[in-house]
Amino acid sequence: MCFCFGFCFLIAFMSEAQVGVGTTSPESSAILDINSTSKGVLIPRMTTTQRNAIASPAQGLLVFDTDESSFYYHDSSDWVEVGSAAVAEKANDYTGWGDYVDTEYTSSNPYTGVPTSPPRVTLPNNAGTIRHQQKPVDIATFYDSATSTITGRNGDGINIVIEFKARPVNTNIPRITVAIDIGGSVGEIYRRDFLLAKGAGVEHYYLNSFNAYTLDTWETNGGAVKISSTFPVEIYDIRYIITRTHKAR
Repeated sequence: MCFCFGFCFLIAFMSEAQVGVGTTSPESSAILDINSTSKGVLIPRMTTTQRNAIASPAQGLLVFDTDESSFYYHDSSDWVEVGSAAVAEKANDYTGWGDYVDTEYTSSNPYTGVPTSPPRVTLPNNAGTIRHQQKPVDIATFYDSATSTITGRNGDGINIVIEFKARPVNTNIPRITVAIDIGGSVGEIYRRDFLLAKGAGVEHYYLNSFNAYTLDTWETNGGAVKISSTFPVEIYDIRYIITRTHKAR
């Protein structure tokens, strides 16, 4: 009985006490203080398969992957490589931008399909020229030319720049309306109007920049840039610049 009591007391004491290896005075803020000038700490070593087979790894769990010759820690959802270019990329994937330029409609071959009343049509952009060098590593594309939609993730904050040139076909003063249609029960959002007031055939530059959050409906359907005009117009040199300003958690 005395032995059992003493053993239980020792276990309880060890669970609360600090442990020093190579020192009799462990640091007050450390539960384990290892002190040596000639030896190191050896972290568990295993293959990638063994690492991935760990059941329910705790957040912060650290191992050395012998296949990758690199340390990995678990961030509660994925294994993350420590001290590599991958970590640098992961740290920088919160922001970034993509530049999408239509190459089909030009000043000599403008788009003339803008309706003079709603429902609006999708502004064409074939993304014939794409600049993706600064795109976040976890974003395949900000704009999907196959569906003509600006893609979204649930909760991402983005800045959208819409550019194009427009000219009236006659002497009337057209009012162009541009909006983002995310479908579902929400439909069009971020509607903006623009007057072409300089006369028939006079070129106007349209530039609109606004911040948005790509929540559930946008993530599901994408956001299509829609356009209409109160009088006939010609549209060309279409360009979208999309920047992620905030990564969803």
